[in-house]
Amino acid sequence: MTEARIRSAAAMTVDGRDEPAPEELVTAMVRFEERYGGLCYPVMGSNGMEYGLDGVATGHHSPLGPAFPGILDGDQTWGIDVLTDGRTAMGPGRWPYRIIDRSVDQRLEKHALLVAMRSWPHRTFACFTPPEVLPVVDEERLPPPVPEATGPADLWWADDSTAIEATLSGWPPEQDRWTVRYFARTPRQAADANPTVYAAIGHETVPAHWCALCSHDIAPGMTCTPAPNRKDRRGRP
Repeated sequence: MTEARIRSAAAMTVDGRDEPAPEELVTAMVRFEERYGGLCYPVMGSNGMEYGLDGVATGHHSPLGPAFPGILDGDQTWGIDVLTDGRTAMGPGRWPYRIIDRSVDQRLEKHALLVAMRSWPHRTFACFTPPEVLPVVDEERLPPPVPEATGPADLWWADDSTAIEATLSGWPPEQDRWTVRYFARTPRQAADANPTVYAAIGHETVPAHWCALCSHDIAPGMTCTPAPNRKDRRGRP
């Protein structure tokens, strides 16, 4: 959508009716559409991450302030709001509404890093924390942090041979669930995952039973070794 079209169509839904949108919301929609409108890419599954107003310039009052629907998360199959300050937020189903990314650029960086790492051998863990509490991490045991990819729901550390991701994968009211992935260039290096992850993360952390990257069950201590350049999770070309 062009800036002129956005400004002519911009509205704010209040109590089921459309009212004129505040200037801060209009400006945020214009900025978002000019930079990200039409962007689409896959991350874990075949459904893409889709960005853009999709011809509708209507915002609403979210629990965190004025926002507009600007992103469809293909992996979560759920819409994501963009706040006027550029942060993203969502509340799937009965889960609380909360900030996911500190900016769209940070969201793109975390996805780019995950796509780059997903072909590496990896081990997967589940970490449980109280609601809205980040995992307590001893970073001295991990590679350097990756600040450009790190946000409220994603933590990244990486060097030339290993990478560790902690991503918020579920947040029902009673607790947060984080998926922790340890990537390494070789299966032998991936064998260091268990002692490293257990020593570095201070919250309850256990082996995961499912790898969302590879779409298969995983036994404790199992290393996933994706086939290079495969197009689906079962290894079919």
